[in-house]
Amino acid sequence: MFKNARLAVVPMLGALVFFGFGCNPFQKAQDKINEKIGEKVTEGILEKATGGKVDVKKDGEQVTFKDNKTGAVSAFGEDVKLPDGFPKNLPMYPGAKISGVTMTQEKEQSAWVMFSVGDEIKKVVDWYAQQTKDAGWKEDSSMTLGTMETRSYTKGNEKISLNASINEDETKGKTTVIATWNVKQEAPATDGGNQ
Repeated sequence: MFKNARLAVVPMLGALVFFGFGCNPFQKAQDKINEKIGEKVTEGILEKATGGKVDVKKDGEQVTFKDNKTGAVSAFGEDVKLPDGFPKNLPMYPGAKISGVTMTQEKEQSAWVMFSVGDEIKKVVDWYAQQTKDAGWKEDSSMTLGTMETRSYTKGNEKISLNASINEDETKGKTTVIATWNVKQEAPATDGGNQ
């Protein structure tokens, strides 16, 4: 009888040693599986709602959306990467930590990017002024509104708009920038009503 009792106790002690007292060595793997399932469910819901391809990744810290009809791409989260084909005419500030980006390539080409940097707002705005000037852009407008700086530049049928502000949520001197780029569509030529 004692022999059978010992045989029953041995697996129980082994399980306690292997799994610990309330600790499961497989918990981390189970959490990762649950996270992946949650990402796939979220992707499925968003894809059905939008009709596009949605990719939730990086432990739920980033969401990427691609419209299968138009090719438009949007991504939001931490340390977002610029999508392939992002316009080279929109200069990106060195060390930018991108938190959002959108890009369209259909009829009206446009791009929007939001990022933060550790430099003072004046340094960022001056850098953009020099970059655009060196590339042949013309400054159309410049405005200071409290702690926010806005600029717009044109070159041919392209336009860049820049909004830079002090990031209140981060350490002093950190700057948030929203930069947009678009191509103005030429109006179709008319013949003055003659056919």
